[in-house]
Amino acid sequence: MKAIIGKYLVFILSFLALSCKTLNKDVTYTEMVSKASTQAQRLVTEADFETCKLGDRKKFGDVWLKNNLWGKSKLKEGSTPELCSFKKGEYYGWKWQLPNNAGGVIGYPALQIGRNPFENGNEETTGFPVMVKDIKSLKVSYDVETHVKHKKYNLAFDLWLTDAKDYKLENIQTEIMIWEDYFDFTSYGKKQETIITPFGTYDVLAGHLENPKFSQDWQYIAFVRKTTTQKADIDLAFFLNYLVENKMIASTHYFTSIEFGNEIGNSSGITMVRKFDWELKKK
Repeated sequence: MKAIIGKYLVFILSFLALSCKTLNKDVTYTEMVSKASTQAQRLVTEADFETCKLGDRKKFGDVWLKNNLWGKSKLKEGSTPELCSFKKGEYYGWKWQLPNNAGGVIGYPALQIGRNPFENGNEETTGFPVMVKDIKSLKVSYDVETHVKHKKYNLAFDLWLTDAKDYKLENIQTEIMIWEDYFDFTSYGKKQETIITPFGTYDVLAGHLENPKFSQDWQYIAFVRKTTTQKADIDLAFFLNYLVENKMIASTHYFTSIEFGNEIGNSSGITMVRKFDWELKKK
């Protein structure tokens, strides 16, 4: 009997040890930074600019660097999320650590061109807003390095369309996301079809987002790349033209801004943006 009890206790203790090891997903920034390139390590350890203030943003030329943790209220009371953003020379980036119990999207540290509908003010917006039908091309070239623990993240563009040139939050008609890289995240929306573009193959998903807590009430469309990448040259106008041709958006709506960054969930990671070039040509 003692032998049986002993074996049973060993089994229980082993199970508990394994469970604790599995559930303990905490990881330090140091661990993630150690996996990064020398350039990325210097970005976060020798930054020219750094902010760990949640919601903070800083403009460099025509680029806003946004330390955006918009979904912090989703976290359980007592949680201690961390998000810091950096700039060193021509490089931008961020590092983050979110708790194990985080559910869904918690933040979106990103670079931004223009002003999105959530922001007030009349600051210079580098040619935006522009009516969709007036866009000839909107080319973006990017090169990103990301290291993530537990993998719940994406690398995506976030684009907004409004029904007014002088827009506010209530003018939002459509949110368009273009997922370039991702793991353990599934886009909202119902799959419409799969399309082949000059830049890669994408699934198209669509649905209506409505959540009063986050002031959401608009059409959501996502293009999710089938083969992920962290480096590409794409033309955002291709996706806009596809949506107009398929009567999913109105050509008379206004394109307000380009955002490009990581949607983050219960993960820890570091991202460095080596390159983020854009060019808008109007008809």
